[in-house]
Amino acid sequence: ELKTPITVIRGFAEALHDNPDLPAEMQGEITSKIVRSCNRMTALIKDLLTLADIENIPSSRLSLCDVYDLSERCKSMLLEAFPNAQVIIEKRQEEVSLIADIDLLELAIMNLIENAAKYSTPPAQIHIILDETPQEVTIQITDKGIGIPAADQEHIFDRFYTVDKAHSQKMGGSGLGLSIVKTIVEKHFGTITLQSELGKGSTFTIRL
Repeated sequence: ELKTPITVIRGFAEALHDNPDLPAEMQGEITSKIVRSCNRMTALIKDLLTLADIENIPSSRLSLCDVYDLSERCKSMLLEAFPNAQVIIEKRQEEVSLIADIDLLELAIMNLIENAAKYSTPPAQIHIILDETPQEVTIQITDKGIGIPAADQEHIFDRFYTVDKAHSQKMGGSGLGLSIVKTIVEKHFGTITLQSELGKGSTFTIRL
């Protein structure tokens, strides 16, 4: 995953070095591809460091987390990037809370709703349902996006697995987002499941 963008950067840098008289338009195309590859590597390294960090959560980072407030924060951040997205947050109980690493749980929810927005025809329609029983807290995130083919669903949480590699790279994805979500959920002794239908959308359900 790291070798591909490095190869692209090196190839285009050599082309610029060996051909100083290239037309300005072609130079612009080449430099924009170099910048895109650099951005891809930056995203990938950031995600790899995040994964390494998740593997070592100290108990001192755990605190009481209001999942509704957390979801509202994630919604606000999403609307900065996707101002037309329609996000509904529904809580089934007066209060939905648990002990968690708040920053990591925020990252998990953020990754899921960002994916929902990225893989939907604008405006994205995202529905977050929060519920709590004496045994568990449930966070359900549903979209009406492009959906995930049945053959890909069992691999969707694998590291570097992408259903549509070209689309994922275009959106700046590293192929690690859902793997990060699953790792965060498992570090909180929870589970995450997927239901999806091609062309109709996806539902991710986190149980903690």
